[in-house]
Amino acid sequence: MSKPRFLLDEHVWGGLVDLGQEIDVDVVLVQRQLPTGTDDVLVLAFAAEQKRILLTSNARDFAPLVAEWFLAGREHWGVIIVPGQTDRRLLTQALKNIIRQYDADSFKNTFRFIQDFI
Repeated sequence: MSKPRFLLDEHVWGGLVDLGQEIDVDVVLVQRQLPTGTDDVLVLAFAAEQKRILLTSNARDFAPLVAEWFLAGREHWGVIIVPGQTDRRLLTQALKNIIRQYDADSFKNTFRFIQDFI
């Protein structure tokens, strides 16, 4: 059973990186891994290659992309939608709940909402 690892998209609160360090969870910012403005297809591909769950506020673009990958038989390690106005305390609690209750494989090829974990 492996711990979930995370990639935070550009508009997700970066404080989760510090939280990850506190609770021994691998959380990285997309802007520290890829050039700013990298195409969403490449962001999802990077997350998949790194076996990371992508946390993003961009449901409009990632929902059809995940469906496209599903139809093409491409695998990824999950996408969790984080609405832009999500309270940081709730986001912190959600991350802790994910780590306590799930392993990385639980998210493979899924598209979920952060509210599922609060």
